[in-house]
Amino acid sequence: MFREDATIVAPATPGGTGAVSVVRLSGPDAFPIAVRLTGLSPSDAPPRTLRRCPVRNAGGEILDTALAVFFPGPHSFTGEDVAEIHLHGNPVVVETVVRAACAAGAVPAEPGEFSRRAFDRGKMDLTQAEGLCDLIAARTEEAARSALRQMRGGIREEIVPLRERLLSLLVLQEAAIDFAEEDGVPAVTHGQIIERVSEISLRLEELLRSYEAGRRFRDGATVAIAGVANVGKSRLLNRMAGEDRAIVTEIPGTTRDYLHADIVMGGVPVALIDTAGLRETPDPVEREGVRRSREIVASADFVLFVLDGSRPAGEEDRAAYGEIALLPHLVLLNKSDLAGEEAGSRFTGAGKRGVVRLSAKTGEGIDDLVAAVALELAPADGAIRAQAPLTRARHRRAVETALSALSRASSAAGEGLPLEFPAADVREAAGALGELLGEVAPEEVLDAIFGTFCIGK
Repeated sequence: MFREDATIVAPATPGGTGAVSVVRLSGPDAFPIAVRLTGLSPSDAPPRTLRRCPVRNAGGEILDTALAVFFPGPHSFTGEDVAEIHLHGNPVVVETVVRAACAAGAVPAEPGEFSRRAFDRGKMDLTQAEGLCDLIAARTEEAARSALRQMRGGIREEIVPLRERLLSLLVLQEAAIDFAEEDGVPAVTHGQIIERVSEISLRLEELLRSYEAGRRFRDGATVAIAGVANVGKSRLLNRMAGEDRAIVTEIPGTTRDYLHADIVMGGVPVALIDTAGLRETPDPVEREGVRRSREIVASADFVLFVLDGSRPAGEEDRAAYGEIALLPHLVLLNKSDLAGEEAGSRFTGAGKRGVVRLSAKTGEGIDDLVAAVALELAPADGAIRAQAPLTRARHRRAVETALSALSRASSAAGEGLPLEFPAADVREAAGALGELLGEVAPEEVLDAIFGTFCIGK
């Protein structure tokens, strides 16, 4: 993606017909190419000001009537000269103008190349670039807010001070190692190392705890509806989805394969999946549906285990519960519109989060269910709502690496080992946080991240 001398061009708006489409140029010849296309000169228009103009190809043919704007570097998105041409939103017009720009000397941009240039020129760190990508792709309002906080430097604001404290500690350690015999060099004790490392580790642990909710805002979560046949799982899916997605009958085993609906719970995009009844069956089609359902339940972020609350639970219910008891789950006592015969008190698996009584038929208790699941998927703590949570596996690995190194540093200091040992661990922790921000990221990591961006961003 390194094409320092090239001027790149791409549509900055999605394909398709609309009121306006934007073609973006960035690079050393962005202004000359825009001048050839529009006849406008940057000297004719104040920076960041739209001016009306015709757009022509090399032969002088008018392609569209448009608006043009110039963003001189370094005060632009990429840090270099950027020009934008705002066209009527017709894909044919956009493609024609892009071809004209290429004929004038530009080259088509690769996915994420504009953002990569902004990163390379220090306009944003890697977490901010990822936040920008996530903001564009956000599927819920809360996910967009989370991504915006990250794009505005939320993770950076947490990581930079911690990394600076580690580097400060490392400087003291290395000075004490290299100039131990010199007068005036401040000494650093093992106790001071343990205290500083402990303070930083506590903050990193808090940040690490934000990952699961942050990941769900970005990627969504899977919630599986499980239980034996004919307890109301399909009716519950329909009720929560607000439409009839599943066939509902009194015949057990109607759902032979899983069905799903996309909903939002607590600001998290949720794939709600209705699974086949967990039971042994001679029917080969239903048996395959049960097998697939077990796989989905095992990998789900959360499980809604449904019981028929109008009758005492049986052996089939208890056997099915054994398959999900260790997973995070709620026990749902369905059919609350009928006389209650089951309290759910005997279902006490380690993953149980509570019991909710409801009626999938009438809707009673559904609001309580949604609130309980939302709290599980997106806890309303400060690390999530007010700050930028970790959202990617790359973030989690970097923080885990730093915590592991700091744990070793604390142990080495506690054992009274020479300063070289905790210093090496502190250096590793600082390096891991630098990788998180992209300050020392390998080229293949950068290519993989920016390659997921859309063309034109």
